[in-house]
Amino acid sequence: MTPAELPAYLRRLARDVKDRAALDAADAMAQAYQRSVVLSMTGPSPSAPGTPPARRTGTLARSVRPEAAKLTGDGKAESSVAPHTVYARIQQLGGDIYPVRAKALRWKDKSGVHFARHVRLPARPYMVMNDARRQEVRSAAIGAVQRVIREALGG
Repeated sequence: MTPAELPAYLRRLARDVKDRAALDAADAMAQAYQRSVVLSMTGPSPSAPGTPPARRTGTLARSVRPEAAKLTGDGKAESSVAPHTVYARIQQLGGDIYPVRAKALRWKDKSGVHFARHVRLPARPYMVMNDARRQEVRSAAIGAVQRVIREALGG
């Protein structure tokens, strides 16, 4: 490389590092958030109202998945984390459940079989950004950016 080619090379390197760092940071943040959400689903079933749902089968926890990061322009990227089960929303927000194909809802627990025409499920928010999660996500992003910079510098 000649001295005249160096400025263009450095600009290209800076652009590549900026884009790679943004993508890696967004991916790391989504994965850290997803991991934190899944780990919050513990404890006895049913969980107390206002606390994350208990993990009975693991279906809800397995359905919480991060989306691959996408560049949005000028060294910025975005990603998202979302659950993909039909009952994820009602667990998060709570709500009323009514039978669709029968006259009554039916379920079984330790005390026997129960029937009802209507059940109110309390909110059990689990997709919440709190201070602890914010710190985990921030640390993951910083680590990802540092790795990209080290790789770009050949270390």
